[in-house]
Amino acid sequence: MQLTTPVPIKPLQPAINYDSAMVFLGSCFTENIGSKMAYHGFKTCVNPFGIIFNPHSLLVLIERSLSNDLFSLEDIDTHFSYLAHSDLNGSSQDAVLKNLNTAGKVLVQHIKKASHIFITLGTAWVYKHIEKKIIVANCHKQSQQLFKKKLLSINQIIDSLNTMISLINEANPQAQVIFTLSPVRHIKDGFTENQRSKSRLFEAIQAVVETQKAQYFPAYEIVMDELRDYRFYGRDMVHLSETGIELVWERFRESVISTTCLPIMKAVDKHRKLVAHRPSNVDLHLEQIENSLANLQQKYPHIQL
Repeated sequence: MQLTTPVPIKPLQPAINYDSAMVFLGSCFTENIGSKMAYHGFKTCVNPFGIIFNPHSLLVLIERSLSNDLFSLEDIDTHFSYLAHSDLNGSSQDAVLKNLNTAGKVLVQHIKKASHIFITLGTAWVYKHIEKKIIVANCHKQSQQLFKKKLLSINQIIDSLNTMISLINEANPQAQVIFTLSPVRHIKDGFTENQRSKSRLFEAIQAVVETQKAQYFPAYEIVMDELRDYRFYGRDMVHLSETGIELVWERFRESVISTTCLPIMKAVDKHRKLVAHRPSNVDLHLEQIENSLANLQQKYPHIQL
């Protein structure tokens, strides 16, 4: 008896292997999958600028980074920047500036050597700072009176995605761009408003995939159709639980990662579990970790641990 409606997934071409180098950019769902890849020893870069939810802000950061348009103190407001996530906050403006420019260099470095770049969009709702006249990536808990909320049009989103692809192709013609739509609902915007947002993002992504050298992974559809049950959500009933993330990861692994990687992934997982184990004999445990790491590095020198 079949109790779910499995989403058919077109295998990624080319498939990911341990020679691949990946960049994951966008919403928090990107970090869920990106962290799984890093856990298994793949070459992975995840959100140097922190979680970015909307396509406009993501484009700004990609464009600024790839054009070597260094950030300045004008991009910083006390201990944060409206262009980036709070992960890049600092104790001073100089600290924030250093974080921004370091993130930009990291992003450029990884885009130029990437084989696969995953971009996950979270929302089409954006907040424009009234005085600064910029769309912000994060409001940083500032007064809502400082911002005007607006919904990006489908054409605006398409333009942003097309420009992202053009910039990436110019920096690295070999990179394969894969879009995903975050299944995390932004219900603070409102239930109807969230649906409008996701619909615009979905339509824009499909329009771009149809006309550009880009692919799509149906994370949104997997959650909405295969995992159509609140038992796969966390206590906030918005974000996926560990079980939900694991199930999406399984579908991702099946359709995106080459089957030749599976034995290596199992070996890395065994090592990770050994490291996480709480031993009664600490010295023996450390020796076991060192031996396990040495064996992995000797047998699979291309993995990152």
